[in-house]
Amino acid sequence: MTSRTPWIQELTDTPPSERRSLLESLVVAEFKRELMMDDTEVLPLRVSYFELGLTSLGAVDTRRRLERELGRTLDAAFLFNHPTVGDLVDFLTADVVPELFPTGSPTPEPPQDEEVATSTKHLVNDILKELYQ
Repeated sequence: MTSRTPWIQELTDTPPSERRSLLESLVVAEFKRELMMDDTEVLPLRVSYFELGLTSLGAVDTRRRLERELGRTLDAAFLFNHPTVGDLVDFLTADVVPELFPTGSPTPEPPQDEEVATSTKHLVNDILKELYQ
């Protein structure tokens, strides 16, 4: 599935230096909607959305909305593989819509310490076990 959706059009019309920020804000809005967060609440970019309350059903709904908004098919497990908004935006810019993000665009490296990585891995494993039991 590939199409020119309103999100893709908006990203295309935005200067390349501002696209990542725009994509991030669009993705944040989707998660805030699913997590029933108020517009004034801040969604942390480097905290797992599962720790913030996203359920497996919510993950499926969010994936479907992101597919529709991006006009791309997304792997069923991609939210589990990229469990924070920051990780997800990194993935989207590099692998889902790379044509909108020239290689010269700065992509900040996320701060990731071993403890956070291990915690996230355990959380994903626990969620997957729940889903498949």
